[in-house]
Parts: sequence; C-alpha cells; structure tokens
Amino acid sequence: MITNKIKSVQLKKAIDKLKKKRQFATNTSNRVLLVISEDNFEVYKNLQNLWKSLGLSANAYDVVICGSVRNIDDKDLLQISFKDLGLDGEIKNKDLLALLEYEFGSAIVISGEETLLSNYVALRSGATFLIGKSADPFSILDVEIFENDPSLLEAELIRYYKILKNKK
Repeated sequence: MITNKIKSVQLKKAIDKLKKKRQFATNTSNRVLLVISEDNFEVYKNLQNLWKSLGLSANAYDVVICGSVRNIDDKDLLQISFKDLGLDGEIKNKDLLALLEYEFGSAIVISGEETLLSNYVALRSGATFLIGKSADPFSILDVEIFENDPSLLEAELIRYYKILKNKK
C-alpha cells in the first residue's frame, strides 16, 4: 500500500505538469476516449452505445476502466489500475501506452470518489476537450456535468460533445 501512496503523489505531480502543458484546439480528431472509474462501471452499461449517438464509428471510440471490475466480458474494454504504473507514476501497461498514441479530440471522464487515475489517463490522452461527470479536484474538465440519471447524463454528454465539436 505504500507503493500506491507513492504512485498517488507522483500522479498528482504529473497531473499538474500535464495541466500546464495542455493545449486547446490543436487537435481536429473525432476520436473519443471514455474513461470510467470502477465505482461507476454501472454507468458504462448505460453508455455502451454512446459512440453511435455521437455519430462515431466503433473504431473511433475507446473505453478505459480505471480500477478492478470483475466479470468484464467485453474484449474492447481496457482495464487498468495502480499496478499498471511504475513508482515514478509512468505507465507500464503496453496496451494503454499503445492506446494513448492515438490523437483524441475529446475525452469523457466518468468517475466518483477516486478521480486520480481517471483524470491522469484523460490528460495523458492529449484530448482537446475534456467532458465529465466527476469530481474535479484538479480542475481539468472543460465541461462538468452534474447529472445522475443515466439517460439524462447521456443526453447531456451528447449535447456538450456536439457543441464542443463545432467549436474546433
């Protein structure tokens, strides 16, 4: 558990650095990254087809689950945890590193109490716009949605995605 504390400190430093280096409107990609914390995995079940509602092809939509969720049958989901980070906070997971090589136009962050890993992944994606339903202690989100009803959350995500997409 001490290693998780060290990783947490390193991630907080990395988030601060990434926040300062973040550039807006430099990426014209339509690719979307959905980052969900384990405590919001039930929300994902309601957002599985969000990519269709956003007008994206399935290969322009990626999902990362932060934490350890059991019984995931979906092979398209990438699940990560603190075990996938080195003591310096750098990513060791080859699949996540490969995913983050893509250019993302937007990242959607759905997290609960534990936001550290999901916020780090969203920032590391280099997405131009960050939209989320999450506590935002690092002030990284461009649009923060306060909606708990899954269908209304989806409607709000679609609405803000389309607004931000037209601003590019």
